[in-house]
Amino acid sequence: MKKILKYCLTFLVTIVIIISCIIYIQDDNTPKVKGDINVFVKEDSYEYLKYYSEKFMEYNNKAHIKVKIIDDYNEVVNKDKNDEYKASDILLLNRLEFDNLNKNNDIKYKDMRKILDTYSKNFSKSRLNQVKLEDKSIGVPLTSKPIALYIRNDMLSQYGYSSDDINTWSDFVKLGIDIYNKSNGTVHILNATGSDYEDLVSLLIMQYLDEDRTEEQIQKQVKEKIDMFKSNNILNLDEGEKFIARISSIDAMRELKALDVKCEWTVINPPSIGLGSNRFYCEEGDNLIVLGEGQENDELTERFVTYLIANTKNSIDFIQKGKFFSSFLYTYKNVKIEEQIKNFNGKSPLVVMSNIEEKAPIIKEYSKYINIKNKFFN
Repeated sequence: MKKILKYCLTFLVTIVIIISCIIYIQDDNTPKVKGDINVFVKEDSYEYLKYYSEKFMEYNNKAHIKVKIIDDYNEVVNKDKNDEYKASDILLLNRLEFDNLNKNNDIKYKDMRKILDTYSKNFSKSRLNQVKLEDKSIGVPLTSKPIALYIRNDMLSQYGYSSDDINTWSDFVKLGIDIYNKSNGTVHILNATGSDYEDLVSLLIMQYLDEDRTEEQIQKQVKEKIDMFKSNNILNLDEGEKFIARISSIDAMRELKALDVKCEWTVINPPSIGLGSNRFYCEEGDNLIVLGEGQENDELTERFVTYLIANTKNSIDFIQKGKFFSSFLYTYKNVKIEEQIKNFNGKSPLVVMSNIEEKAPIIKEYSKYINIKNKFFN
């Protein structure tokens, strides 16, 4: 019996060694890429890009990638490209930022359709539409911004309501007026400070966007809606005051899960402009844009960009912390997105937002949306 056990153990150890050798040999024979890349990002994206750039270089030790925080992208698109190492430059920009930068610079960028054609089923149609410019694709989506309504359930229930009572903006306004009156003017239903206000305006622009309306007509409708909210005491316009709801994306999840006060939040689709109207909307997310039209470093940049977007196993950790929302739909097949988030009840915010991301319709006249948004914020 002892001999049999000894033989079995020896056999298993031998099998493990053989498998390990095969894996090592296969990994060693995997074609490595080499070259230099500079990645220019905003501060909120630095940690993720830095982490995965270092991981990529571990597997490709002849690749050199520098991730740099930058405030003014004009410096990059206008810099002299005759650098010593002929590094490729990658920018992380959303469509609004790209269009504004392109107005003054006529940016030369690589058409990224090759990667997008390969992974098209892993991006929503609305997200792919955001990177289309004429007959090219300006970049590859990295992050997305599905817009949701965050509601503080424990406060809402004190006034006799639940999230089920909210379907349209008309419903929302009725609740807001009643809550403001019952609280003697101390509680507004919707926060409208900082980025929450920008997300609210962006949502309204998308909701009123119509092929038959001019930019001026849509801008007027959105302004009238905001004015109506203000006149009915719906909006909280002062930092530090009480409110019950927020229009936001993953930023709100990150901020609310960090609260140490006792609170119960839930996430639902934002109110629609009318009964039965669409409630799935996504703002512009960040895209990986490779500068230049030449062929240098093509294999390196393609492999690096693909690594960034498709590394779903590890990116879920950043997503759960609320540090970004990936555009790569396969990411949300991971059961981790269903895990409970601190200070939230009901469905996980990530489940709700991934559903919004997948179902949001294409904004047909995207340039019109960008132009109207510029008029509000510039």
